[in-house]
Amino acid sequence: AALPGGVRLMWDTVETVRSFDPEWTPPSGSHQVALAFACDSPAEVDKTYQDLVGSGVRGKKEPWDAPWGQRYATVLDPDGNSLDLFAPLPS
Repeated sequence: AALPGGVRLMWDTVETVRSFDPEWTPPSGSHQVALAFACDSPAEVDKTYQDLVGSGVRGKKEPWDAPWGQRYATVLDPDGNSLDLFAPLPS
């Protein structure tokens, strides 16, 4: 969903998440949300991931070309919540 200010909100099914992270288990306790941030290009996904990891953020999944047509990467915030980066791959 597109929200005011250009924010996009989406939900993935468990099946979708396990398609690229087979070891994923549902969170317990208070960590039940993952945020995804749209980047302008696949190269920006790579750069942003490297910048974050280089500054001490924990990387979870290095950038890869997802089968649904996006460049994708995942880092973890200090509480262990997933923060995803994505951009459409060129057609």
